[in-house]
Amino acid sequence: MELQLARLTERIKGHLAKLRCFSSTLEGVTRLPFTAEARQAIDYLTEAMKQAGMTVRLDASGALIGRYEGQTAQTVVLCSHYDSVPHGGAFDGIAGVVCGLELVRELAAAGRRLPWSLEVVATNDEEGVRFGGGFFSSKAFLGLWQPAQLTAIHDGEGVSLAAAMRDFGLEPGQISQAAWDLTTIRCFIEIHCEQGPVLEQQQREIGIVSGIVGMRRYVISLQGRPDHAGTTPMTMRTDALALAARLISKVEDTALTYPEAVATVGFCDIRPNVVNTIAGQVVCNLDIRSRWEADIQAMEDDILGFIRKLARMRQAGCEVSRTLTVRPAELDRTLQGLLENSCRRRGYAFGYLPSGAGHDALQLATAVATAMVFVPSRGGRSHCPEEYSDSRHLAKAVLAVLDTLENLP
Repeated sequence: MELQLARLTERIKGHLAKLRCFSSTLEGVTRLPFTAEARQAIDYLTEAMKQAGMTVRLDASGALIGRYEGQTAQTVVLCSHYDSVPHGGAFDGIAGVVCGLELVRELAAAGRRLPWSLEVVATNDEEGVRFGGGFFSSKAFLGLWQPAQLTAIHDGEGVSLAAAMRDFGLEPGQISQAAWDLTTIRCFIEIHCEQGPVLEQQQREIGIVSGIVGMRRYVISLQGRPDHAGTTPMTMRTDALALAARLISKVEDTALTYPEAVATVGFCDIRPNVVNTIAGQVVCNLDIRSRWEADIQAMEDDILGFIRKLARMRQAGCEVSRTLTVRPAELDRTLQGLLENSCRRRGYAFGYLPSGAGHDALQLATAVATAMVFVPSRGGRSHCPEEYSDSRHLAKAVLAVLDTLENLP
């Protein structure tokens, strides 16, 4: 057992060391969707999946799917994403893909076939940092995209999602072909770094995820008037940045009143953004998350009602568009129990916890039995170059999931 764990640990570590090089930046990992770096990751994973005994295809959303046939067509999906945030870490998403790959390699090396087929899926644009939404492939699996939507969505450079797909060799008009026949999916399991401090602080090796927060994201455009910073009296200004500052303070104050919720303004585009001109426009993003849908709705009403009223009082413009809506999800109790049984049998230190981050599992949990397994994040750090998870913990997650698959009812 220790030899198997050591072998898995070294293979996972080796994959991650190579994959971290597929980045457009030297500091951290920057691997945005439909880029040269994304293609490099796909090419590497394609070859690794083939060597592990899988047949491989790239679907219409840009998700890479490796299939290992079992005794029936019923399929267990092992999934995470291959894209990253700008200057992110080398573990977020991609570690889960590598874990699925190595689980299949273990089976293939032993010549074993489970009662169900396995698919290792590396999803595209889970993060949503380029086009402002997220969960691109997992939404495609559920048939939630129409070609017209792909033309209407643009990145910060004005490139449409449809154009980016075409440049990547994909056809937007075929996006419906990425939809899964959900009746063939036995379950969906995602291994992921925790991206928070809980497991490390509690000295746990494995986290069994009980549920995932819901989230809503918005683009808020505040329109003031760009006037001279020296000649316009304070009482005669329509300062879009001053409005944005009030909004940001309101977001923090509101979130602090909900114990299980968070809210963040993580991006602001200020125009004209020069020292001697009053800001004429600010476009910012708002992210609200909670395990409770009622709290999300109450926070939305409070925050957006506040900024709309303030904008009217100051004779400023205020436009709000919601770019993402995902309801909270409770994960499958049977799968959680099987994971717990494995951890107890193997002597792994484990605990239950909710996920405060969105994942592809959040989308799929609405349709199929879904589980998530977390491993500790050193210092609780993620979405930064300092992000790190121990490959030995990842290897233990692989073995816990393998036990779970072997004992599925």
